[in-house]
Amino acid sequence: MSIPRILLGAALVAALSMPLVGQQKTTGLYEVACVKVNPGQGTAFGEWVDGTSHKLNQESADSGRINNSLVLRTLSPAGTSATCDYVFIDFFNGLPPAPGSGDLAKALHDAGIAMTPAEFYAKRGELGTLVALNYTQTQTLVGEAKKGDYIVRNEMGAPDAGACLAYEKKVWQPLAEEMVKAGDSDGWVAEMQIFPRGAKDGDTVSSVDIYPNWDAVFKQRDSIGNAWKKVHPDMDINNTMEQFGKLCPIEHTVLYKVVDAVGPKK
Repeated sequence: MSIPRILLGAALVAALSMPLVGQQKTTGLYEVACVKVNPGQGTAFGEWVDGTSHKLNQESADSGRINNSLVLRTLSPAGTSATCDYVFIDFFNGLPPAPGSGDLAKALHDAGIAMTPAEFYAKRGELGTLVALNYTQTQTLVGEAKKGDYIVRNEMGAPDAGACLAYEKKVWQPLAEEMVKAGDSDGWVAEMQIFPRGAKDGDTVSSVDIYPNWDAVFKQRDSIGNAWKKVHPDMDINNTMEQFGKLCPIEHTVLYKVVDAVGPKK
């Protein structure tokens, strides 16, 4: 059997930008913020994620401003070679709100965070630096992610985004559904970046594989092979992977861990 799709064209490494906690009710749009931790602030940044960030995300979900949120920590590549140390993702029921349109002072108060907006922004800037912000949209979704999951994100240089996504849906969606059923995966997403986009903006199509534990990430070859036999018994895996390499060439993969996952309290 050939190398699995998520290893084609790159060593195994995983927004980010993924609708992973619950399914969006309408547009499937989400905002992805890529952040680098400032030097010497690693421990404090982790505490911020577990404390202030979590509280504010929970208040935002409970109030309906967002559908849910994820925070991902980059595992590989790491260090100075990592574009993002953390990825913050907000999912929306409808369209994203315009920047600056919310009442941060009220949100902080309702979340039980004893900070003014100015203090919040100052502390956030002390801990980390925003590298990039984009808006992405789900194209196909199977399952969902939970805190503690591992995520492999495959960034593709698809020459024809439509053809790539159609092939993903035809081949990979039933495979992902079977892997979730077998307990080898928690989900899978095919997504497209909406803004920014263009020749200078990098890949616009990505796929996301969600694994329930560390071992499952590295046992993917067997789990993919087992699922393939059930859902694609008449398709040759080697020929199919070759076609994937043409339609959806993987240029880079990143490995993340889900360190926070928030949705409305039930």
